[in-house]
Amino acid sequence: MGLSRELFVLTYGALVAQLCKDYENDEDVNKCLDTMGHSIGIRLIEDFLAHSAVKKCRSYSETAEIIAQVHLAAEVTFIQDNLKGDDVTEIGIKFLKKIEGKKHKK
Repeated sequence: MGLSRELFVLTYGALVAQLCKDYENDEDVNKCLDTMGHSIGIRLIEDFLAHSAVKKCRSYSETAEIIAQVHLAAEVTFIQDNLKGDDVTEIGIKFLKKIEGKKHKK
């Protein structure tokens, strides 16, 4: 395990331990972790958009197009689906890795 990964595991473990002390029940700990994760995700997206020539996505089709253009491997899943009886359709997109372009020989 690399040093940065090890540091992350220790830091995250300490964070969760502190939240368990601060909150009385697991549900509140999970809500806090969910809020923190959402905020971190938003920050990562904003940072990505600020440091790339990519415009802000306004729809799922634009998001799919950007993923295909900036060579990002992603896992796309239906979290909720109207066709299966859910109130809304929600699609989850999980970044997997950046795909390096093939270098052509001259």
